[in-house]
Amino acid sequence: MVETLSIKQMRGVTLSRQQRELVIGSLLGDGYLVKTTKGFAFRVNHSIRQKVYVDWKYSLLKNLVNSSPKSSGKCYYFRTVSHPYFTYLHRQFYSDGKKILPSSLVEENFTPFMLAVWIMDDGTKCGNQLRINSHCFSIEENIQLQKFLSAKLGIKSVLNRDKGMVRIRIIEESMEDLIAQIKPYIIPSMLYKLPP
Repeated sequence: MVETLSIKQMRGVTLSRQQRELVIGSLLGDGYLVKTTKGFAFRVNHSIRQKVYVDWKYSLLKNLVNSSPKSSGKCYYFRTVSHPYFTYLHRQFYSDGKKILPSSLVEENFTPFMLAVWIMDDGTKCGNQLRINSHCFSIEENIQLQKFLSAKLGIKSVLNRDKGMVRIRIIEESMEDLIAQIKPYIIPSMLYKLPP
């Protein structure tokens, strides 16, 4: 029989490295933190077409979640309990209600697994290249993300303008290396995001 943690016990859980990388990779992408009466919780919300992906995230975070994923209209989502780590992340990732890039925190956790989560959230294949829809970040923050990709993982990229903002495009010469590093972490239902 699997022991179920109480909400109070969940709030005392120390997140594993994999859980922290999953949350940070998601916050670079579609994930966000929501205010609760006890602080902040992490919310995952994707299209119902991404049900398998949401269930995968849930499986990695279920020791922090009080109820299983639900659907509402075209969305499929879950939310963790509030947790001190998410309150800490909110101070790092948000300024005046706007998402920002906490450079040192992201750099410290910048691994192929974190990048795989970010790409599953915000990646789009484009011919033999891949775009990361990093529009929510400023030009300066996108340049910083490019530096992390290059310095930490050896991945080269350029910035593309799109709708008055910028996004990251992995250049074709780095695609083989990128795929070799992240493919072990890309779940089967999300492989369509990678070029052949």
